[in-house]
Amino acid sequence: MSEQTLETKERILKAAGDIFGQRGFKDTTIRAIAEQAKVNIAAVNYHFRDKEGLYGMVLEDVFRTGFTRFPVWLDKEIAAKPEEQLHAFIRAMFYRLQSKEGWGGFSGKGKLIARELLDPSPALEPVLEKYIKPHKDLLVSIIADIMQVEHDPQKLMPCAISIIGQCIYYALASRIIRKISAGDALDLDDLDRLADFVYHFSLGGIARVREESIMNTSEES
Repeated sequence: MSEQTLETKERILKAAGDIFGQRGFKDTTIRAIAEQAKVNIAAVNYHFRDKEGLYGMVLEDVFRTGFTRFPVWLDKEIAAKPEEQLHAFIRAMFYRLQSKEGWGGFSGKGKLIARELLDPSPALEPVLEKYIKPHKDLLVSIIADIMQVEHDPQKLMPCAISIIGQCIYYALASRIIRKISAGDALDLDDLDRLADFVYHFSLGGIARVREESIMNTSEES
């Protein structure tokens, strides 16, 4: 693929990500994308076949960029302790969702992510399989190591969903959070501090679930 062809494709993806996010799939037209990308409609159809194909490629590009830029392990030499792995996981998720270098830095793409998280489209399925589910499995395994229990979905999955939910809520509900926390010491722009809080809060919850599990096991025996 020539540099010119690659540049054209990148311009189309960038314009499509912005417009799909702002307008939604239904109200977005190929013509509007072509105009913003400064290409002809034929170029869009050549590279992406149709609007559905383009939308799927936009989602793939947005998620690939986010997960590549903010991988779970920011340091390959990270200590083996599962608690440190959990902290790295949460921090990467906050930066992926909210930082200017992540999805938060692109108003259109940020809204696109929000749309898909709130109302998933069929185009999200490949992204779920490639990016989201493997990271969910990784988080579950980290929690299992912290909790020191055999794989038990009834204990581990609620913990994983709770952690993911906290990170997503801070991103999707930032406006209402700013309103209800006005005057309080809560800086939504301090992602490291938010990540630290969710990490410590989650550790406490995991410890409590583990305690209850041990108590229940003792009572049964």
